[in-house]
Amino acid sequence: MEAEIIVLRGGRVVCPASQIDLVTDVWIRDGKIAGVGELASGITGREVDCTGKIVAPGFTDLGAELCDPGICWREDLSSGSEAAAAGGFTTVVASPKTDPVVDNPVAVAETLGRARRVSGARVEIAGALTVGLKGEAMSELGLMSEAGAVAFSDGRLPMGNSGLLRRTLDYARPFGLPVMLRPGDTDLEGAGVMHEGMVSTQIGLRGIPAASEEVGVGRAIAMARLTGARIHLSQVTTVAAVSLIRSAKAQGISVTCGVPARHLLLTDRLVDESVYDTATRLLPPLRTEADRAACVGAVMDGTIDCITADHVPLTQLEKEVEFMHATPGAMGLETAFSAALTALCDVGATVRSLAVSPAAVIGRKASIVVGSVADVVVFDPDAERVVSGPFRSKGLNEPLEGRTIRGRICLTICNGCIIYGPQPG
Repeated sequence: MEAEIIVLRGGRVVCPASQIDLVTDVWIRDGKIAGVGELASGITGREVDCTGKIVAPGFTDLGAELCDPGICWREDLSSGSEAAAAGGFTTVVASPKTDPVVDNPVAVAETLGRARRVSGARVEIAGALTVGLKGEAMSELGLMSEAGAVAFSDGRLPMGNSGLLRRTLDYARPFGLPVMLRPGDTDLEGAGVMHEGMVSTQIGLRGIPAASEEVGVGRAIAMARLTGARIHLSQVTTVAAVSLIRSAKAQGISVTCGVPARHLLLTDRLVDESVYDTATRLLPPLRTEADRAACVGAVMDGTIDCITADHVPLTQLEKEVEFMHATPGAMGLETAFSAALTALCDVGATVRSLAVSPAAVIGRKASIVVGSVADVVVFDPDAERVVSGPFRSKGLNEPLEGRTIRGRICLTICNGCIIYGPQPG
């Protein structure tokens, strides 16, 4: 019996990887793209009317905290994968920040085994760069690679030991996996709780200087030049950092980077305007308007490769405290796409930075061509919505809540299966 076909009819297919941008049909069979073009006579299947909508490769997020195992009151693999699917993501690379930390091959294999049973987005694993994320001893990188890790990372923790960082990069290089780093300097960050600048001075909160990120980016670029390892800077948010990365790429240094979607839309003034809403307590912090504009420009010209959800779900207990005592972080999987599209106002750049470039960082190809894996998202680029719950994530900390943003996910397909949206028929 011939396998059933899913037909996405009449949408605008946007695929930067294959340079396709046209209104046509896409049909899917056996988990693969079976055809792109006007539907041939005699081919039947379950149809989805995509008129007026965009059909694009599914998005990939690099480094969401899914908190499983051990911190499942914040998030778990199931809730995180469902939140990702609702946000148009077909792949999520889970941070190793769990309890216990995913810093050995057994933990990688065990977590991957459970991840394969989720019903939402595909979950991949980043193995911890250092044992226990403590920045003191290198983890079993080779064995974790063999167990299925797609990247190495210490999550949101900058590594302070430059000698150890060099050794881990030297060791990681032969495995070909990216080393994902948050650029920062813990000594400069200190007890800061927001961006150091005019707003922090006016409202009397301790600041985190932009120089902290600049120092981290500069060191990472120097290490990439020295070791030849693949480095991905996961959270770039400042004018100076963008300038350094642009220069490094011009020199042919192997470094890629991402920016949190919310940092393309929000600035440090929101801390004051929201009257110290702890959802705006973030790391890296919301920056100035100049930083925001620089990051938008860097995404548009390709200096910043990826946009990330920077998903850090937290509980009411961790957020309903004084601003300076709140745990930094915010959920983002369900709003990252709309935040990015609202900030960029460009469908092609949004798809490239959420789908094509992040997939390339982990050695995958996000495209809509015959024979490729059927990871597809359908969205309405013109629909506006006000961000509000309930959310599929367990997190309660969304800094975009109450804000009107553009773009609505209509359908998410992973491996040829619908994981979000109405069943075709």
